[in-house]
Amino acid sequence: MLAGLRIDSGGEAADGAMSGSVLEHVWHASTIRFLGDGLPGGDVVTAKATLRDWSEWFPFWAKRGEAYEALARDALAKGRRQSAGELFWHACLCWHYAQFLWFHDPANRDGGQRRKVALYREAAPLFAIPAERFDLPLDGCTIPGYLRVPPMYPGRVPVAIILGGLESTKEESYLMENRCLARGMATCTFDGPGQGEMYFQAKMRPDFHRFTSAVIDWLEKRPEVDAGRIGILGRSLGGFYAVHSAAHEPRIKVCVAWGVLYDLSYYETMSDPSRLGFAYVAGFNDHVPAGPVLKGILNLDGQAERVRCPVYALHGAKDDLIPPSQVDKLRNALAGNPDVTFDIPEDGDHCCHNLYHVVRPRMTDWLTERLGART
Repeated sequence: MLAGLRIDSGGEAADGAMSGSVLEHVWHASTIRFLGDGLPGGDVVTAKATLRDWSEWFPFWAKRGEAYEALARDALAKGRRQSAGELFWHACLCWHYAQFLWFHDPANRDGGQRRKVALYREAAPLFAIPAERFDLPLDGCTIPGYLRVPPMYPGRVPVAIILGGLESTKEESYLMENRCLARGMATCTFDGPGQGEMYFQAKMRPDFHRFTSAVIDWLEKRPEVDAGRIGILGRSLGGFYAVHSAAHEPRIKVCVAWGVLYDLSYYETMSDPSRLGFAYVAGFNDHVPAGPVLKGILNLDGQAERVRCPVYALHGAKDDLIPPSQVDKLRNALAGNPDVTFDIPEDGDHCCHNLYHVVRPRMTDWLTERLGART
């Protein structure tokens, strides 16, 4: 266990009516997302059947993470590297979701982030297609990320840069990466300001695109990567960052917004877990003073209009976290772009997580076709 990390409820903020409402919100908004991202189905079923209070959330997933880590170490001791890598990743994902929305208890949230990072670093070289760690300097910070390259394709291959969002980080994209790798694309994931392990160095800021550009500078030097075929895909808040990066970085040839976020004009009406999350990654303990700062940082006015590469925007018509007006704003801003596809499934929820088995292959197929990958 990480030094200083305690597996308990985190105190009074997890009590009472708020505790129950947060747990209800999580199950309503994220149950199928958990499955789509790779949490073991049996664990999700058990958690949903047994957890009665939000205070039980972190301890449950932390203990599951410890159990998978023990299994991973046993597999590794027996020389079963592939199984060890998968089990380390399961442990990593459990710790990721242990600290999911756990804003009231910074000690455990931060500890969960660090444990997740450490476990993924152990998993990365054991994958069937290994993940190569990189650390790039910028503005006194270090950008942490991973590159995975499909070994079955000779020569340079296109690369998909995959961005996390408010509560998703580079370690969570493993299954999405596998879809891209199977279609002949390399994958590159990294944490930017306010995300994952970068949160400990830099909070959310308005120049995320500079971090994307630094990663592209590094990718251009890789002999496996075709720097003329770089795509970017971002989920939820990452969808904002994908469009934002494409607006500033002409080396990005195609852009996928996996969930449309244009601005935070609806911040005051946002549900508390999400609103607290935005405030947290911007470095605020209180969502009220965070509002004006966040609205200034997250606004695509004057940026989206500059995107000239092909864009694919996916958004669930039943998304109750990001309002449909956000789609209308992006559609209007991209009106001058001749190659834009809006995919709005009528029964889709936030990021169409309830349709993950259909829309995730669809997004990767679009990237494959536009980047000319060999399937």
